[in-house]
Amino acid sequence: MSRVLGLDVGDRRIGVALSDEGQLIASPLTVIQSVGWGPDSREILRLMREHGADLIVCGLPRNMDGSEGFQAEKVRRFMQVLIDQGVPVAWMDERLTTVSAQRALIEGGVRREDRKKSVDKVAAAVILQAWLDNAQNEKEKETMANDEEILRPDEEPEEEEVPDVIELTDEDGATTRFEYITTIDHEGTLYIALMPIEDEENADDENGYVVFMQIEQDEQGEDYYVSVDDDALVDVLFEKLTQMLDEEE
Repeated sequence: MSRVLGLDVGDRRIGVALSDEGQLIASPLTVIQSVGWGPDSREILRLMREHGADLIVCGLPRNMDGSEGFQAEKVRRFMQVLIDQGVPVAWMDERLTTVSAQRALIEGGVRREDRKKSVDKVAAAVILQAWLDNAQNEKEKETMANDEEILRPDEEPEEEEVPDVIELTDEDGATTRFEYITTIDHEGTLYIALMPIEDEENADDENGYVVFMQIEQDEQGEDYYVSVDDDALVDVLFEKLTQMLDEEE
């Protein structure tokens, strides 16, 4: 098997990661200082030739509700330059990958000034690793399907709905997995509603609760979120959420 190149494309820098030949493990490779689509694409092609990669996995910046904004459009247009040169490109949702990369560097004891130099290629590795894991899971599912009884023509497998999963880490380093429920617009400000995903450790706990996070944007126009601590605002958001769910039913 050949290697796969992972990209985290930004306006000023492009983080690059590389898989092993077995396409199981992603590792940070380098950071390209962006000077223009032409030189940037040539440097990416050079790295592909140097490391024997024949596929690019590019992170696609989406908003928290899954929609694509201006930044995603710019990334798609840049990658089209490589696609036009015959390079196959696969896309991977990159929501929260920068947060995961920062967390990994902090836990690794990397100094603040060094984190700025490394976060882009670590984010690229997070994107690529997610894609590799998904590809491996699909191969395992395909193998299991081949071992199972063949369905009759009138039988169809049930599709299991896979929730959008977000991981949040508190000040003590404990990570909780949440399911994205919906986005709420309140007085011109957007909030996301999340629900903790039950696991074996809290399977006996009471029913799950809802967490609200305010969506904000950084200087590059990318989404990030902050917790909502105002109880009165939480009550208003919960009421709106209830109304939205009732309307959907």
